[in-house]
Amino acid sequence: MKKLYLQTKKCSMNKLITFFLILISIFFNASTIDLPQNSYRIDEEKRIIVCNTDINKLKFDDQPITIILNDNNYKVLDNVVSLKVGVRYILSLGFTRYSLYFTELPLLCIDSDSEISDSPKVLSKITLVENSGKITESNAGIEYRGATSQLYPKKSYEIEFWNDTTGDDTKDIALFDLREDKDWNIQAMYNELLKINSVTAWKIWDNISELYYKDLEPKGKTGIGMNYVEVFSNNSYKGVYAITEKVDRKLLKLKKNTDTEIRGELYKGDSWEATTYYNLPDFDNTSETWGGFEYKYPKDLRDWTNLYDLHDFVINSKDEVFYSQYKEKYDNANLVNYLIFLNLLRASDNSGKNLYTARYDKNGKYFFVPWDLDGVFGRIWDSTLQNTTDDLLSNGLYDRLWKDDRKDGFRYDLNKRWVELRSEKITTDNIMQILIDNFNYLKNNGSLERDQIANSGSTVSSEYEEFAYIREWLAARIAYLDKVFTFDIIETPPVTEENNDKTNNKFILYPNPAKNYIYLVDKNNKSEKSLLDITLYSKTGRIIKTINQHPVDQSIFIGNIPDGNYILNIKTDSGQKQSLKLIINK
Repeated sequence: MKKLYLQTKKCSMNKLITFFLILISIFFNASTIDLPQNSYRIDEEKRIIVCNTDINKLKFDDQPITIILNDNNYKVLDNVVSLKVGVRYILSLGFTRYSLYFTELPLLCIDSDSEISDSPKVLSKITLVENSGKITESNAGIEYRGATSQLYPKKSYEIEFWNDTTGDDTKDIALFDLREDKDWNIQAMYNELLKINSVTAWKIWDNISELYYKDLEPKGKTGIGMNYVEVFSNNSYKGVYAITEKVDRKLLKLKKNTDTEIRGELYKGDSWEATTYYNLPDFDNTSETWGGFEYKYPKDLRDWTNLYDLHDFVINSKDEVFYSQYKEKYDNANLVNYLIFLNLLRASDNSGKNLYTARYDKNGKYFFVPWDLDGVFGRIWDSTLQNTTDDLLSNGLYDRLWKDDRKDGFRYDLNKRWVELRSEKITTDNIMQILIDNFNYLKNNGSLERDQIANSGSTVSSEYEEFAYIREWLAARIAYLDKVFTFDIIETPPVTEENNDKTNNKFILYPNPAKNYIYLVDKNNKSEKSLLDITLYSKTGRIIKTINQHPVDQSIFIGNIPDGNYILNIKTDSGQKQSLKLIINK
């Protein structure tokens, strides 16, 4: 019996020794990685570690990994021998376990000894860590921003970079590929289920809009730039945010004012009053606001006269005056683009409120710039579903413009622009791809998973259901707009090849009949690369598609045009014109 006891004891000791030898072997043979000190933050409460560093520069030797963080050795469990972006790794430090993630999203770290509130701004230290290794550090004033959004547990911020600790001396800092500025917004996107609506909406606006004075101000932009970041506040992980530029004089490159003269102007629609052009409140030049507008620029020469007169013109002018002069008051291309944008996204919170009215210079034309684009793609501002696809969003200005169906009137311009955009930029597939690309960037980095941990309930549980809903909604919405934005504009009947002098014909069209693509070739000089303006008409004279083609021998896509007989009008850069019949038969 005693011998059996000794044998059992010896066996147990051998197992224990073997266990410790294995542990020692693992420890001494592990890949030990010392992460750069400023590349990560640790949330001790949530047990989350997020690191932004270039993983390609880390060295692995096919051994279990130990990671050094703040001079502590964290063991990566499950015999992991390499690390990837977006994957959750379990680390142990003694008896405590953490979730470690590597991300390509910049880390925005906020540290403040003061309680952050709506106002005033309090002192903080901002650290921005980028995947390239670039680190931006600065003092900054910080406060919460937004109105209703401040009721959400995940709050948006506004920061102002400071040279000092009081805000008396501010400084401009360039972030990412955005502008250099002192003021930045940090959007929480709490009510955006996939965190992609506003980023995608701004991309679409950028794709279809342009400042009418772009040649004078090439650095001017019609909308803000945005960049995803992940935020820590006092080492508490807050989730996915977007750091954004502001709509202001600097973004739009409005003319600076003198001490006595107003040149550039900027007004923000903050509520539903005169902003929708349905009523004209009494003029009051002593008030800081008028009719739901905030006076954003110039702040030191506040005068509501110009804006009041503009709204008076829209609301009270006689038809003959309004229709003959509105293109002198407003940039007509912007009016057209904004109505398309407003209705394409069905941005129901942006037809007066959340809309800037701007003017580049005195005696210049006014134009619109949107803001707060979270209630889009079949949802409203609080993310509630609103599956409406068959209505037209408008306001008092657009109500009057809609009645302008003259040749070269607003409806004519709207029709031409819609047809042009539908050929490429405004398609269900194209817009869905922008949404999916933004989503994949967040998902592949594990950012949505972390945001769900930090803000339970703010992220949709099934992206597949949401994408299916958006695609179905978007397809129905575009189909409806195809009907209301397109109407029969009867042009001078297009000249066809039959009554042209064929001896002067320059181009050959092939194939004809065609299915998805057509080509134009100069029959006399096939190597010539002419610049062409091409207009495709229906047999009744309605414009179907407009194209600017250069060089000429590139294919022209017609796959989205219904079968039928059409007329192709061509104009070269040298002024030569030609018409050709085209049959589309798929």
